[in-house]
Amino acid sequence: MVNLILMEKLRFGRAINSLNDKSIRLSRALFIIINCKAQFSLSGKVTDEEFKALSFVTVKISGLQNSLFYTQTDSLGTYQFKLQAGKYSAVFSAINFQNVSRLVTITGDTVINVQLQRNPATLADIQVNAKKALFEKKIDRTVFNVENSISVIGTDVLELLSKVPGVRVLDNKVSLVGKDEVNVMINDKLVPLSADELTNYLTSISSANIAKIEVITNPPAKYDAQGNNGLINIILKKATSEGFKGSVNLAAAKASYFTAASGGNLSYRKNKITLSSNFNIRKGSLMPFEQNDVFYPVQTWNIVNKDRNFRTVPSGQIGIEYQASPKTLLGLSYNGGLTNFHSEENIKTTVYNKTGDLDSVLNSDANARIKSHYHSADIYLKQTLDSAGKQLTVNGDWFTYRDDKNRFFNNTSYFQNGIIIPNSFAEYLSASKQNIDLYTLKADVDLPYRAFKLSFGTKLSFIKNQSDLAFYQSQNGSYKIDPRQSNLFNYNENTQALYANFNKAIKKWDFQAGLRGEYTQINGVSVNEQNRIDYFRLFPTLYVVYRASDKNTFSVNYGRRINRPPYRKLNPFRWYSNRYAYAEGNPFLQPSYNDNIEFSHTYTIFTTSLSFSKTTNGFNDVNFIDKETNIQVSKPVNFITAITIN
Repeated sequence: MVNLILMEKLRFGRAINSLNDKSIRLSRALFIIINCKAQFSLSGKVTDEEFKALSFVTVKISGLQNSLFYTQTDSLGTYQFKLQAGKYSAVFSAINFQNVSRLVTITGDTVINVQLQRNPATLADIQVNAKKALFEKKIDRTVFNVENSISVIGTDVLELLSKVPGVRVLDNKVSLVGKDEVNVMINDKLVPLSADELTNYLTSISSANIAKIEVITNPPAKYDAQGNNGLINIILKKATSEGFKGSVNLAAAKASYFTAASGGNLSYRKNKITLSSNFNIRKGSLMPFEQNDVFYPVQTWNIVNKDRNFRTVPSGQIGIEYQASPKTLLGLSYNGGLTNFHSEENIKTTVYNKTGDLDSVLNSDANARIKSHYHSADIYLKQTLDSAGKQLTVNGDWFTYRDDKNRFFNNTSYFQNGIIIPNSFAEYLSASKQNIDLYTLKADVDLPYRAFKLSFGTKLSFIKNQSDLAFYQSQNGSYKIDPRQSNLFNYNENTQALYANFNKAIKKWDFQAGLRGEYTQINGVSVNEQNRIDYFRLFPTLYVVYRASDKNTFSVNYGRRINRPPYRKLNPFRWYSNRYAYAEGNPFLQPSYNDNIEFSHTYTIFTTSLSFSKTTNGFNDVNFIDKETNIQVSKPVNFITAITIN
């Protein structure tokens, strides 16, 4: 009986052990299956013999079921794969370097750093020299490859721009030939600076840091439809070496008086982080001169304005970029600056009668003081979607501007014999405070395919402008406000935009078509006045390029633009020259529209172009003169239809 019990216990123990073995084998099998399904990271860095990062190294992974995976190292020399568990073969190859092979077993996240050795035989036997043409005619822009020009030696960007065909730099102001102004971008980002601040910024950048300059006379649908100015896009060289790099500059100019500017920039790169900064300051004075004649029925007024203005303009910028992964770039930048301006003016008005004899003289002495500052911040994300170049770019921008203006002036009238006309002396003060806030959010998607290229995107912008205007007259030694000439002006402008762009090449022909739609809501509130405007407009663009040969290129393009009035044109603030003459804004001013057509031919470095532009509902300043009171008012109004041929 005892033996029987022992035998049963033995059988039961064997069964339990067998069950445990099966459980262990099943657990191992499940672990292997789960482990095979999991995705692990294979990453690392590729360097040369001196441990310098190597970009564009091809990394080939072969493994399970004859699978193949390819990638290239980024500018930091790093690469990354997502792989299942298993055994793989990795091959690292680059031109002029010996291949390196590695056998890899993936059971978890794995890091493999590789050092490539140069191939001396290749360097000794073969030398390939290639560089881009000095000028490239692309479908929607002309590219000046700065790296291939001796113009970059010892200059700053402002001086370099003066040597770019189609670009004009006059009195340190940048424009395109045939256009009054131009918008400047750095690496596809608009630079929201005033003329003086932009000059400081451009003079702080050495031309040796520029890779290329793109001149866009008719901007495609990707860019804002605002302004008929054209664009200049300055592409900076990418920092490839780690460590610090910087430069300083000093410039001086003399017309009637001296103006000096100085500044510098400093950048630092380490691993995945790049820092950049610059600081500039400009100080000096100018002496503009203005003269005009006003013909009344019984009098002629000759007005001479002699002005000397002084300004100090410091500004600075700092930015950081983080290469989160080979396909993800994050960036943040800040720009800030201020302007300290004051002027000394003398406005002399000589009045003649019908016979041309001197009737009287009106003399005004004035001085203005303006303090302003601005701040802007930009945060952006560039996400590469695949190796073919598809990418998503998201930008968020904030811009704020504040200014405080005060202008003192007096009037004294004299008879023709030089004696003061009794009770003619008077003193006045006009003051203005302005606050501008601008917020924008923008997203762009670029999808290059083999047969065509497609891009689309959206932009939201919100603008808030507040102005506090006041006019005072001196009475008994103190200034008293004139409520009839004082005003609070609030202006809000919101715009929502969508665009799509299509590009295709067929043999020697390039075609590009785009359409941008913008819906704008405006609300302007002045004292006892309110102006609301909502409008939706479409802005088409079309480009055709025919490349007859390597040296001959023919192109034609069409685009429609909108020119919204600047804030100062909408501000009803009065700027008095004397008690009889002043300028003011018009809060009910409407936008104008431009239709542009351009034909051009490029032969090697010579470009001939013919362009037509039609402006409808254009606006400009008009002098309104009351012959009874002799009051002269300069105010912008919509009254222009124009055709321009260049």
